[in-house]
Amino acid sequence: MGGEPGNQDPSPASARPHVLLLCSPCMGHLIPFAELARRLVADHALAATLLFAAATDAPSEQYAALAASVPDGVDLVALPAPPEDALPPSATVRGRVVHAALSAVPQVRDIARSLASTAPLAALVVDMASVPARDVAAELGVPCYMFFTSPWMLLSLFLHLPELDAGLVGEYRDATGPIRLPGCVPIHAPELPGSMLADRSSDTYAGFLSLAKDAARVDGILVNTFPEVEPAVGQGGTDGVKDMPVHAVGPLVWTRPVATGVNREPEHARLITWLDQQPRGSVVFLSFGSGGTLTRRQTTELALALEATGRPFIWAAKRPHEDTADGAFFGTGRGGDDDDDPLGFLPEGFVERTAGVGLVLLSWAPQTAILAHAAVGCFVTHCGWNSSLESILNGVPMVAWPLYAEQKMNAAMLEAHSGVAARLNAAGPGNGDGFVCKEEIVSVIRRVMDGDEATTMRMRAGELRDRATHALAMDGSSTLALAKVTALWKSSTSSDEK
Repeated sequence: MGGEPGNQDPSPASARPHVLLLCSPCMGHLIPFAELARRLVADHALAATLLFAAATDAPSEQYAALAASVPDGVDLVALPAPPEDALPPSATVRGRVVHAALSAVPQVRDIARSLASTAPLAALVVDMASVPARDVAAELGVPCYMFFTSPWMLLSLFLHLPELDAGLVGEYRDATGPIRLPGCVPIHAPELPGSMLADRSSDTYAGFLSLAKDAARVDGILVNTFPEVEPAVGQGGTDGVKDMPVHAVGPLVWTRPVATGVNREPEHARLITWLDQQPRGSVVFLSFGSGGTLTRRQTTELALALEATGRPFIWAAKRPHEDTADGAFFGTGRGGDDDDDPLGFLPEGFVERTAGVGLVLLSWAPQTAILAHAAVGCFVTHCGWNSSLESILNGVPMVAWPLYAEQKMNAAMLEAHSGVAARLNAAGPGNGDGFVCKEEIVSVIRRVMDGDEATTMRMRAGELRDRATHALAMDGSSTLALAKVTALWKSSTSSDEK
């Protein structure tokens, strides 16, 4: 019974084989990790403890909402953050993420030993920044798997990176031809993750290369994707990359009702009521994820573009950030600098002119509920993989506005292969900081919402929605792939008990 997807095991959680999951301080990782943990408990008769390696002492609003929504049977534990002065103020987001994950390893070791003393420990599951915790799994004699929360295409690039690095002369950003990986769409230099566009002699690139080399140390990889959305995914959701067993188990996004908190419930209720009053497929929804930020100039240009479309809109806005496109990564950036005028970063008169037509949200938006509403016809997104999968699961076409990390790769694939997105053309180069003019924003929104191209895109989005839903069904490729892995984990605990 225990290994069959969908079967419930009445035995208490303490008697079940236990999976320990470790997530670095990225909300974009934690959301699919929480859904994976939920499915391990609900569908595969395992117990699950999910550790979140916090980077700051104050939890973000999004983390608090998710934590309050985790179902019974999943233990979500926020590990203490490293001391604030452990890194210089100039440390990058990637540096802070990796440091928090490394700092958590001693605590992970203690928790793993404690769990192993009370129930069979079946596996340790880590994300790409937490692979050094593999040593804990080795000490306890359990398998260590990586849950890769980004697309298969990035995973393939990641696993091939040491080989690419060894054969490259010069810098990736100067390459005249694309990188071609088995089964993947060609990756052009401007679409590469920012860490690969840095000088290869830099600490930024060295850290990224080190993570890629670490990835080869795990026993297997789960990846948050499904065959129809990516050309590289193996038939049936199971394949290998560079001799590494890889299992497509997605799309895993948080589909449970998210706790909004006492102060947010009326606001979210009004939001849904407002959506109920809009024509089907008429609303433009804009969100750049938990971390994405725009400059003040770009924020102004976006506001003027929304006004020019004349369409109803919901904009999950954040305070502008002049120095980086991930300025809200650790939960900051909501609202303006002036507490008396939290919308002061918007153009003068914009809120008054768009009253009744659009909504500007300064709190974390209930993205899943918004995308699921029939009134939403277009999603302007940074192309973070969670947001992309949520849009696909709801059949909503996208305007692709990538900002950082691998988002430009995601955007290229979603447009060129999946056919569910149209990319904006930035006026300037580099790392998501290229300025996008009002006319371009208006033009691409209209492409996605009006005319024959929009009709084709909506049809394709609907097809992918149906394929994604089936992948997660009882006989779907992702459910069966996860069942195959959990059966291996359980068999290893049974062997240990003999």
